[in-house]
Amino acid sequence: MQEQFACSTNANEHSSRSHCVHCVMVKGENLFNGECKRNKLWLVDLAGSERIAQTEVQGERLKETQNINKSLSALGDVISALATKSPHIPFRL
Repeated sequence: MQEQFACSTNANEHSSRSHCVHCVMVKGENLFNGECKRNKLWLVDLAGSERIAQTEVQGERLKETQNINKSLSALGDVISALATKSPHIPFRL
């Protein structure tokens, strides 16, 4: 597992610059009847979306901020399509 990367911007002193997704597999057994159940618990920490004008970032940090915002927007599009049961899920950037 890697550490998440953070940096300081004008909008946020500890701005998360990466996404982190963990899947925890949970297995339980009923002690009375021996029935086993398995489930997944997803833990998701997304990088922060920031208004570029407020951050006053330049160069590589500007590109990084643009990419973070683009990926969060794409994720929002996917979630909206799933929620409305759209026949097309826009899963690529």
